[in-house]
Amino acid sequence: MRTVIIGAGISGLTAALMAKEAGADVTVITVGFGGLQLGQGTLDIFDAPEPLNAIAALPENHPYRTITPESINEGVSAFRKIVPLDGSVEESTVFPTALGSLRRTGLYPHSMAAGRIEDGASYLLVGFSGLKDFYPALAAENLANQGVNARSHTVTLTAQGDTALAFSRSLALPGAAEDLGRALAQAAREGERIGIPAVVHEADFERIQQAAGHPVFQIPLPPPSIPGLEMNELARQACAEARIRMHLNSKAVGFTAADGRISAVKVQVAGSVKVIPADHVVYAGGGIESGAILLDSHRVLSETVFGLPVFAEEEILNGDYWGSQQPLFAAGLKVDSAMRPVDTEGKPVFENLHAVGGLLSGAQRAHEKSGEGIALGSAAQAINAILRSDS
Repeated sequence: MRTVIIGAGISGLTAALMAKEAGADVTVITVGFGGLQLGQGTLDIFDAPEPLNAIAALPENHPYRTITPESINEGVSAFRKIVPLDGSVEESTVFPTALGSLRRTGLYPHSMAAGRIEDGASYLLVGFSGLKDFYPALAAENLANQGVNARSHTVTLTAQGDTALAFSRSLALPGAAEDLGRALAQAAREGERIGIPAVVHEADFERIQQAAGHPVFQIPLPPPSIPGLEMNELARQACAEARIRMHLNSKAVGFTAADGRISAVKVQVAGSVKVIPADHVVYAGGGIESGAILLDSHRVLSETVFGLPVFAEEEILNGDYWGSQQPLFAAGLKVDSAMRPVDTEGKPVFENLHAVGGLLSGAQRAHEKSGEGIALGSAAQAINAILRSDS
């Protein structure tokens, strides 16, 4: 079973690993790795206390009305095999952001766990003097305005640069994590949970935690995100260890098909076009943001590899820039229960082409906080459909 995966974001890599585990010959085609390293290192299912219960109230055209709860659970479980995460699909957890707002998420690294916003808890937000993108006084004040018992502190800590990457390297040096932990212990009061900017890898975080003697948690920063980079690296390593064939710096530019089935994918690589045979194709190229779907100057949307129909509201852009969501970001492909893109009559365009993740229409992922849930659920549902068709 030759399975070609187009895209190496969270949906593409998870689909590749699930297909490989099922015995498929897997090839991944990707221009570069997807958006995992730009994320916060968490998995968003849906912005509701009980995400799966909230799905039933969504419009019929939403991807979650096609993706089953069982597929969401299966996709998340597959991803957790390679990336250890706390939390659950059934309940979301509220955490502070770098600006002091409150944000729900489903699953999260252990290094963020102590940051759960809970009644009666006290929080000390600690910044580093040489680091940009985190201002503890602002974050603590915003939390306090929302009824959270929070205060701030800044420790003198510098690195060879002012970004999260520079500080992560600095804190990986011998003794650096322990020194920071002791500085946190001196600043904290009894019973406080200590929040620090997310610049620490999980292994170094444990050393800080032990030296601090208080619960410590990381607060995600703008990209590049250390938890996101770590999540991406674990997924990449898992693919390498599984001997999944990976064509990096390669772009899917076309295909061959007969009798309603794709037989090969054409790939632009090193100045030539390579033809990769395929029994099944999982299209995980992302949506508008990644360039898999384009908007031209006449406001016409098009899909770039297979010429698939793109579905969107009639008015894809509005002038309400500070109010309602832009319909453009909900544009994408419609799929059947096997995640196969369908035409305007609801019929699969190709029998063996499956679309997953950000390509699917009907969701405002950033607003709903549903991106990773849709990606993982659709990946699992597509792979299961492929396995059933070959059984």
